[in-house]
Amino acid sequence: MAIVRKEAYFNSSTGIDSIRTLIWQDEDVVPTALFQIAHGVSEHIGRYDSFARFLALHGFVVFGNDHLGHGKSAADYSGLGFTAEKDGHIRFVDDMHILTGIMKKRFPDLPLILFGHSMGSFCGRVYAGIFKNELDGLILCGTGHIPPALDFAAITAGDVAERFGSRYIIEKFALIANKFASLLIPQKEDDLDWLSISRENIENYKNDPLCGIPLTLAGVRDLISIGLLASAPEWAKSIPEQLPIMIISGAKDPIGFNGAGVLTVADKLEKTGHKTEVILYPLLRHEILNEETDGKVYSDILEWSFNALSSTRED
Repeated sequence: MAIVRKEAYFNSSTGIDSIRTLIWQDEDVVPTALFQIAHGVSEHIGRYDSFARFLALHGFVVFGNDHLGHGKSAADYSGLGFTAEKDGHIRFVDDMHILTGIMKKRFPDLPLILFGHSMGSFCGRVYAGIFKNELDGLILCGTGHIPPALDFAAITAGDVAERFGSRYIIEKFALIANKFASLLIPQKEDDLDWLSISRENIENYKNDPLCGIPLTLAGVRDLISIGLLASAPEWAKSIPEQLPIMIISGAKDPIGFNGAGVLTVADKLEKTGHKTEVILYPLLRHEILNEETDGKVYSDILEWSFNALSSTRED
């Protein structure tokens, strides 16, 4: 076993920023597929190290980037939470696609599975609709559905950003968001318990200086906008019908409204002819990759990925 983790940077679609990416590969294993990860809001790609190493052991070349305003894609700590002056939600997806192109150039014959968690799952849904022929499998983790009627929220956030400045930080946004999410957790020690039932995971999150970052008005605007774009009435029709799709979530994940929003996503896909596999893990919350499940979540993802790649080869 010789898993190598490399760090690299590429130019963002903004034309201004430098985007950090991590790549994992077991150099003793012949690679069989690419596996791209899109992380969630207020975190970074480095948190997926354990998951990526597990996949690399099984022949995947795993990679992902820090989104704009996140992790080391921010020029310095003061840039955390700021995405872009405008259209940051589109820049998220375009940056992911730039990275896809870089990796496909290095491994032109390998199929690609895209995995998106939370905000990354919304990015993944938009990506699959725009870059239709890039993917051989799509995994949506910790996803949900935002009713289109809430589009006023994105408009309002955009107007406020115009008025006060896109870099203005709403100090209490994360506090309010955590309190709202925690409303669906009946017994909790603090407002971050919606993330996980693992106290170790929550403490690691708290102690990570690149996690729980306060969003600027631009960040709030783009977070809402990517969720609405991914939940638009026609989004399911934009995704190729033959694309294998897996949807996984904790059954007690507030982002998916304890499963209800997750099933709404699956229903919309199935109504447009897509075949999806849905797994709701009892008792688990938002960050199912970081729970203590004796490897079940990892193994379920691996098994599905192998099956998805087999089915696309047969087609």
